[in-house]
Amino acid sequence: MLKRLMPILLLLLALPVFGQGEAALQEYFRSVESLHGRFVQTTYSDSGEVLEISRGTLWLQRPDRFRWSYSEPFAQEIVADGRKLWVYDVDLEQVTVRPLDEVLGVGPALLLSGDYAALEQNFTIEVQADGSLLLLPRRQDWDFQSILLRLEGGVPHIIDVDTGLGQSTRLELSELQRNIAIDPQRFVFTPPPGVDVIAPSLEN
Repeated sequence: MLKRLMPILLLLLALPVFGQGEAALQEYFRSVESLHGRFVQTTYSDSGEVLEISRGTLWLQRPDRFRWSYSEPFAQEIVADGRKLWVYDVDLEQVTVRPLDEVLGVGPALLLSGDYAALEQNFTIEVQADGSLLLLPRRQDWDFQSILLRLEGGVPHIIDVDTGLGQSTRLELSELQRNIAIDPQRFVFTPPPGVDVIAPSLEN
């Protein structure tokens, strides 16, 4: 599930405090070009039991390049290179690749374009009493019921995703840096020799 949500979660890393006003928010969408930081991802059962804790590093170069690198408990790379989306499961020695326009054009992933109008078109946005932001999808066929975004000092700190299927995921973000220079090679992925490459959408 989280693989399919990753593009929107990466976009949400670039959101400012909504209290700054709509004009400032739109300006922020226009001005943020890159992000780099670390994350801890915790998956919970509906009873609050911790099912899994993952850690890693992220890079984002808008509008259509990112790398989400898991270091533990299992190594995994999720890379968008501007044309394709690669998911490399290291332990399984398997790579899945899809055209990026398939991802960006369907559901919440289209928001990776950084279009504020698309955000409003696809979500109801509610500011909570504590200043957090509740995003409710307008469509019923997406993989989650809500996203709750908490900010500290004007930058994202916690993202809670409720799947509505008895599980929830929390992303805790740290050491975020905005508008830094990122090596373009960070967004280049070449399948290692010997791995299985699954690319059904590219076989025609």
